[in-house]
Amino acid sequence: MHILSRRFALTALAACLCGSAMAADNANDAAGANPRAERRAQVEQAILDQIDTNHDGVISRAEYQAWVDSRFAKLDDNGNGVVTADEIAHSAATQQRNERRAEQFVKRFGGKDATQVTKADFEAKQMARFDRISGGSDTVTADQLMPKRGMFMHHRGSPAAAASPSSGQ
Repeated sequence: MHILSRRFALTALAACLCGSAMAADNANDAAGANPRAERRAQVEQAILDQIDTNHDGVISRAEYQAWVDSRFAKLDDNGNGVVTADEIAHSAATQQRNERRAEQFVKRFGGKDATQVTKADFEAKQMARFDRISGGSDTVTADQLMPKRGMFMHHRGSPAAAASPSSGQ
């Protein structure tokens, strides 16, 4: 059960980060001129600040445990110490995250004051992204297309996770 709790906590953290920050394009990351990369770094720092409650620059086991407990409590709506998939799906935290993601999607693809996204809007932004990362070529590699992942965002079995499971990026 202890290992499952840790996996749950890390999964919840990854979900939180996914909803809060969109990953940046590799080419712009290297140049340091990507607002999404900057936003991702800010979100990661905010999460670290939440976990590191005494702000000494290191996270103690007790600080991490307190953070894990608070994350679980947000999902355990009825407070019984057990979380079901249905409870997670209907939790306030999940609803808020989904609302933020939907708002971000509409803002990103429809514009600052948009309330909807047309297929043409979506397609134009996505194809502009392709053109930007391809450098004018008709093809891209998987590495070019797939964004870098921030800390806590490595997927199980990914080369980055296998190469440095405790790299502390």
